[in-house]
Amino acid sequence: MPDQRRLRPSRRGRRHRGPGRPTGRDGGRDVREALLEVAGELFSERGVNEVSLRELARAAGVTPAMVHYYFGDKQGLYEALLERALSRVLARVREIVAAEREDLGEIADFLRVVVGALSSERWIPSLIIREVIADTGRFRERFIRDFASQIARIVPEVLGRELAAGRLRRDLDLPLAFVSLLGMMAWPFAARPVLERVLGLDFEAEDFPQRFSEHTRRLFLEGAQPRQVDG
Repeated sequence: MPDQRRLRPSRRGRRHRGPGRPTGRDGGRDVREALLEVAGELFSERGVNEVSLRELARAAGVTPAMVHYYFGDKQGLYEALLERALSRVLARVREIVAAEREDLGEIADFLRVVVGALSSERWIPSLIIREVIADTGRFRERFIRDFASQIARIVPEVLGRELAAGRLRRDLDLPLAFVSLLGMMAWPFAARPVLERVLGLDFEAEDFPQRFSEHTRRLFLEGAQPRQVDG
């Protein structure tokens, strides 16, 4: 397996590969992954708009020409980074569904995966808004085809299994339940710049992902679970 330590951003004296074209059999893959890795780190720390291609190249130890070589432009790098992050989330969700736990744990696990991704890679919501939701978004069709359409099949299927097992309310509208769950998870991260100032929420707190996913789980499931009938 390639030694990724040589390719990471130079911090506190960390050594990295010097600029130049990829060398060796796995050189191209190494450089491309290094650029994606440092892009995720820098975008998470400072925001997408505040990071230049020159900075990205310098952090990865390559020339700016290498960014163009692999991604075409900054837009291409954004899309590749988003695609990689979403592919990882989708793969993890499929693992959760394949486990078929005999309780509501699948929903809780799904929440933890998505909230964890949004917490660790804070550039995802703003990039989705700009490149998917906006009318000018160039990533919309790929996002729908490769990610959204698959999640929209998987999660309602999980909810349907729970409903059939009697663990959810019989009158639950599964597509709308999925929309509600998605909104509860994702909207706060999209509105993070406002919520941090207005409510004083600390999205950077170490326990925030766990607290938020647990809060959302309880809020969703206590509304979706069957009501206890007094007997």
